[in-house]
Amino acid sequence: MNEVLAYAERHGLQAEVYWATRSPLSTRYQGGQPTAVIDNRVDQCTVRVVREGKLGVACGTRPTQQLAEWAAQAAAEGADAPFGFAEETCGQAEAADPPERPHAEALLQLGDTIRGYILERRRDLALVVDIACHDEHVRVATTEGFCGQERESYVSLTVGAPFAQSGTGLWKSAVHPDVALDAASLAEEFLEWYAWGDRVVTPPSGRLPVLLAPEAAFLLGYPLGAALAGDALWQRTSPLESRLGERVLCENLTVSDAPLDPSDPLGRTFDDEGTLCRSRALVERGVLRGYLLDRRTGALLGQGSTGNGFKRGMFGGGPWAVPTPWPARLTIHEGTEPWRALLERLDQGLLVCGGMGFHSSNYLQGNFSIQAMGYYVEDGRVTGRLTGTMLAGNIYGDFVGVEVSQERKRLSQFVAPYMLIPELQVAGRR
Repeated sequence: MNEVLAYAERHGLQAEVYWATRSPLSTRYQGGQPTAVIDNRVDQCTVRVVREGKLGVACGTRPTQQLAEWAAQAAAEGADAPFGFAEETCGQAEAADPPERPHAEALLQLGDTIRGYILERRRDLALVVDIACHDEHVRVATTEGFCGQERESYVSLTVGAPFAQSGTGLWKSAVHPDVALDAASLAEEFLEWYAWGDRVVTPPSGRLPVLLAPEAAFLLGYPLGAALAGDALWQRTSPLESRLGERVLCENLTVSDAPLDPSDPLGRTFDDEGTLCRSRALVERGVLRGYLLDRRTGALLGQGSTGNGFKRGMFGGGPWAVPTPWPARLTIHEGTEPWRALLERLDQGLLVCGGMGFHSSNYLQGNFSIQAMGYYVEDGRVTGRLTGTMLAGNIYGDFVGVEVSQERKRLSQFVAPYMLIPELQVAGRR
């Protein structure tokens, strides 16, 4: 990295180096047996250069002078750069040292345990178990004086199986700082929910109450994240533009960006541009409190970055992607009532744990329309798995009187509770 910065300084350039080393270790079980153990290492590097007010970018595997030269050449024909790179900061939050990376034997032992636990009770399942240790070392340095590095390391466990004679299945996941996660609880949850799907039900059409499981919290989190992003604000396409201090969601909903929780292995102390992250409320009891800005959109809006410039977004990203505004760790706050008590309130409604087709919705305006994946509920009890059921709504118009569970689940995309929506539009049987 010093080689790139030294070249830039010799030639009067501003430069930023982002270098990520990923060392994933993973295994998959199919048909009750491990099919592969993959131990990998990938280096990816992006150099951004500002030359006479123009931005140039070059990508490679490691930071070299040649990358700096290519970025400088690209800047000759680049777009205007209204922003500067991160400067030296004081009082930077210290990233906690992650646990030691587990060996493959530890992943296989975990896989054998959960596979045996589930298949002992349901031998008919075409069970899939995915276990991965995610290990990423991120380094950012700039000619303006910022130099930071941290390592993100956690273990993810996913269990799933297709439903017989169906194009869908059930998947349950958990993330944990190390392999000592509660696999038995995840297996019990999976077995209960899979058994609910042995019967197939098409619910009636109309407006019905819907209990969103944490896995379905993307119906709120993704549209909200898109509307809070600096790009939508600058383009004036966001429904939340100029609405700070106004009520925009139900008063029972508080949504934060919480990247500094020391117990969360997916936290960050600085974003992918070297701006320090901070924990803050985005929506507090329904009232809009903050936006998501990276260095570019912060400069365009005259507000500066909020530490939300990440090489990821709603539908992907990666070390070679351009930084865009996105939450560091989107967190929906919990309520006071157990989720099963919320379920028991449904005389006739849905328990939704996922959906297909969200990407084609007008989510920027808060709309969603999906083929719902989940279950039909009558008299507070799950009666069967959904089929041929569409679910539609708007987070600003329909998320009224929402009730939130006291349980929350930590997932790779966000941290979320169960949310009971009084009414959403359901298209089932006629």
